[in-house]
Amino acid sequence: MHKIRSQYPILEKYTYLNTANHGLISQELMDYRINEMEKMRDQASLYTNTRNDFIDEVRTTIAQFVDATIENTAVIPNFSTGFNTLIEGIDKQSTFLLLDGDYPSVNWPVETRGFNCFYATINENLESNILEACEMHQPDFFCFSVVQYISGIKIDLEFVKQLKDQFPEMVIIGDLTQYVGTERFRFRESGLDIILASCYKWLNAGDGNAFICVKEQIKEVIKPTRIGYRSTKNVNDTIPEFIGRFEPGHQDMIAFGSLKLALEVALKIGLDKIQTELQHWSEIAKAEFESRDLLDEAIVKRKQHSTIFNIKGSHDLYNKLLDHGVVTSLRGNGIRVSFSYFNNDKDLARLLEVLDL
Repeated sequence: MHKIRSQYPILEKYTYLNTANHGLISQELMDYRINEMEKMRDQASLYTNTRNDFIDEVRTTIAQFVDATIENTAVIPNFSTGFNTLIEGIDKQSTFLLLDGDYPSVNWPVETRGFNCFYATINENLESNILEACEMHQPDFFCFSVVQYISGIKIDLEFVKQLKDQFPEMVIIGDLTQYVGTERFRFRESGLDIILASCYKWLNAGDGNAFICVKEQIKEVIKPTRIGYRSTKNVNDTIPEFIGRFEPGHQDMIAFGSLKLALEVALKIGLDKIQTELQHWSEIAKAEFESRDLLDEAIVKRKQHSTIFNIKGSHDLYNKLLDHGVVTSLRGNGIRVSFSYFNNDKDLARLLEVLDL
């Protein structure tokens, strides 16, 4: 991991515990982006005329990374853009199950369009709450973040698979923004019907890149309406396919090239290795925070957790941490800290040292 840390100059200046807010830009990614910008400067349309084939390469890399089909994978600039396009294609009489307090970009697009919404509570009994709500309301759609952005509570994906078996007609949509890149994931084997993710966090891919993957049967129940020149892959007089509805207009080759590189870097490190490292941080950080009574009861009672923690603290503590070079975020009623695979024992020790001052 020492070699990996050397790719991120910020780690020499700060104790960075804020990947849940924004991932880091590696020197390798910076060099790539500069090189691509120079190509665009020097070649102009000779460079951008390769866009279609290149985006196909990116789409292929994404599909392989999450085990999706290439023809049902699209690149999008961010989660919110893709999710709004998706929601606009859903019958207005449909009912939704949401999580109370989930990420606003998940809940707001549904709520503001006037859909009939039901809610499950996010606490130590998250899965039981979801099951009870499904049994009671029989929703048409269930939308949620796999990892909660405030608390770090991570839904049990085996439970999601069982939920799909029990409610096969319910369309399950997952926001993977705080999850993708943290462990191996197989979309086709999961209980999820649709996944979307922005990739600037745990994949460290920079801004402006995201993706959506759907399962084949979804095309029968959702009808996106957005369209643009690239929706037909620049072939005139062609009827846009479902996935093309998410790719109108030109695509940012540098942003999506950054995503392709980030996915390749994660694969090179090894997703199993990343998962093991993050599991390590999840366990030891939770134990340290629990011993200091810094965690809500809901987190303490969960058997498994992500590497995102919301610890008790005020704006004053947030500023104190920052004054000592520890980068975190104010979220909810506390301070959110998040550990990535590039963090080390010194980072945790520094955090605890400042907390104990």
